[in-house]
Amino acid sequence: MQLYPLSFFQPRPAQPHLPLFVFFPGMDGTGQLLYKQIDRLAARFDIRCLAIAGNDLTNWAGLVDRSLQLIATELTEGRDIYFCGESFGACFAMQVAGQMSAKICKLVLINPASSLVRLPWLAGGSSVVRLLPDALYPLSARILVNFLIDADRVAAPDRQSLLDAMLSVQPRSAAWRLDLLRHFQIHAVLPKIINIPVLLIAGELDRLLPSLPEVRILQQLLPKSKTTLLPNSGHACLLEKDIYLADLL
Repeated sequence: MQLYPLSFFQPRPAQPHLPLFVFFPGMDGTGQLLYKQIDRLAARFDIRCLAIAGNDLTNWAGLVDRSLQLIATELTEGRDIYFCGESFGACFAMQVAGQMSAKICKLVLINPASSLVRLPWLAGGSSVVRLLPDALYPLSARILVNFLIDADRVAAPDRQSLLDAMLSVQPRSAAWRLDLLRHFQIHAVLPKIINIPVLLIAGELDRLLPSLPEVRILQQLLPKSKTTLLPNSGHACLLEKDIYLADLL
């Protein structure tokens, strides 16, 4: 049997009469961190979350190809499709959407990590991660959580869920995903998604990435885009109290 590093999971029973909503996860790759948004989204969408194995070292081309295979199994004629990508997943979603742009109703990009190429210290982070002893990797993940969230806006169980998801990725794979972002070519993707309606969402208090200026840049480059700013939100805004993606849509 052939094993794939990328798979779908369904957080709710299939609802083929509803539009298909495909979630592209952040660096953790689990797809599990959408859980706070599921109930409201499930009233309007048939949800699929992509999940990348914690030890995966597949390149962009392979990830995109496998995603297209998975999505093809869910397509029916005339069915509306929504893509939503968060951080790393926003770069992932843009590339997949570019391969099937005529079928996408809306592309939602949340704190897109396309900005990483303009942060040399962060773009070079893959080298640092590779040099970390395995014993220090959990400590570095705990430190990074402080840049991803504001503890006052994310409940303790949700903070733990974020840390657990981060620790599910092996250090080598975390370094590999940073490398993927470092080589992500936004200007190669933009012409392929220029006709897709895009919703750009940015947490104005993102302490990890310059998400606010990034979505403003993307809004200028994507003529069918709109921007929603979350004035009190950080990078992992989908885990925050009182942030509901279904309402933003």
